[in-house]
Amino acid sequence: SRGTHVPAFLISSITEKCNLFCHGCYARSNGICGSEESESRMLSSSEWGKIFAEAVYAGISFNILAGGEPFLRKDVIQVAAKQKKMIFGIFTNGTLLNNDYISLLLKSPNLVPILSLEGFREETDKRRGEGIYSKLNEVMRQLKSNNILYGASITVTSANMATVTSPSFLHGLKQAGCRLVFFVEYVPVETGTGHLALSAADT
Repeated sequence: SRGTHVPAFLISSITEKCNLFCHGCYARSNGICGSEESESRMLSSSEWGKIFAEAVYAGISFNILAGGEPFLRKDVIQVAAKQKKMIFGIFTNGTLLNNDYISLLLKSPNLVPILSLEGFREETDKRRGEGIYSKLNEVMRQLKSNNILYGASITVTSANMATVTSPSFLHGLKQAGCRLVFFVEYVPVETGTGHLALSAADT
């Protein structure tokens, strides 16, 4: 109705679970993400389907699926795929994107995976775990070879800002088929990491 404010997008945290233990993760530090999930707090896929339908009815056409690791909730991802009037940006660590998910993404262009990176191998593996960068490179290769639209989410710190904003890094992402880049400012949540936050001079 007239005068109703409709948000530009929705953020849906569809799971508390995550399969990685990234250094400086605000969700784990704040107790909203872990290796297990409380059944009493977890919405069913049908409940999420109703939320997605209500959002579309309200006029929202873009939904960020977050977690935890959203690809741990295949049931919800499958429900999202059926909601063709909404685009879902799935913010993911990328490690669970197997052939089954690739097949689903091929049939569902409204699902857009957004892979989390910290820079090149050294920066990414240091925060996310050894071998994650190689895994992401393989996932990006699969997505590109299948002409699947995908993006990258990059947490920017004082340590990696020069790298992740450099023309060579961004050109490399483009060559790998990445078509969207989200820069997320690092917020220190662990003792001793305050120096990684961007300063006024950095911005």
